[in-house]
Amino acid sequence: MFRFLVLVCACAAAVPAAVRATSFEPLTFNDLVTQADVIFVGNVVDVRPYIVQTRERTIVKTRVTFSVSDPLYGTSSIVEVFDFLGGETEELGMRVAGMPTFAVGDRRVVFARRDRSINPIVGFTQGLMRVTRDAGGVDRVLTVEGASIARLSDVRARVNQGLIEARRK
Repeated sequence: MFRFLVLVCACAAAVPAAVRATSFEPLTFNDLVTQADVIFVGNVVDVRPYIVQTRERTIVKTRVTFSVSDPLYGTSSIVEVFDFLGGETEELGMRVAGMPTFAVGDRRVVFARRDRSINPIVGFTQGLMRVTRDAGGVDRVLTVEGASIARLSDVRARVNQGLIEARRK
């Protein structure tokens, strides 16, 4: 009985560590700009989970398609597509702690890298911002968690300033 209690306590102590497994150093706005291959404002038009068979196991990825409404850097395309580790199909579900989620209709400011990774967003979620329209018809830029950042035009100006500073370095 004592061994069972020790095992239960050990498992309970390990759970919070597993939940906090996805963490990243905070990035400045200039970090977001200099680390991104592409920066744009766009709407999510498709979210499609799919299964990938690897040598070791079957995994789920989610392909997110954006309609680009305002290309700020690194793209002139009207569509950008990124793959994220995790998701849920009818057969299998896979969750990654802290991975951003998307729904059709979401409007986002995206700072992303094009290299293959489990998450193309710079700083895991730090390079992903929500754009919402308030009652007065003004676009507001928020963090993924919903904290206010600034007006969308301020983000655009800061991106342009960051690109100028990055070129000087």
